[in-house]
Amino acid sequence: MPAVNLTVNGRPYSVDADPDTPLLYILNDEIRLNGPKFGCGLSQCGACTVLLDGEPIRSCQTALSDVAGHEIISIEGLGTPE
Repeated sequence: MPAVNLTVNGRPYSVDADPDTPLLYILNDEIRLNGPKFGCGLSQCGACTVLLDGEPIRSCQTALSDVAGHEIISIEGLGTPE
């Protein structure tokens, strides 16, 4: 399977994973971000929310293949350093 290229919090990543893998698992297991959490797994609680091109999505129900080439911002990427 070909690598999927992502931009997360302004940084490029290349991920070798099944395209149907939920984005949440990629963020937690591959990129090692701790902000997005597994909550209900049904896209209802919002614990896994990230921004995709500035719009909120639930990463537990969004496939890796659906986010390739888009800008993803997690809680870690919000705000500006002082």
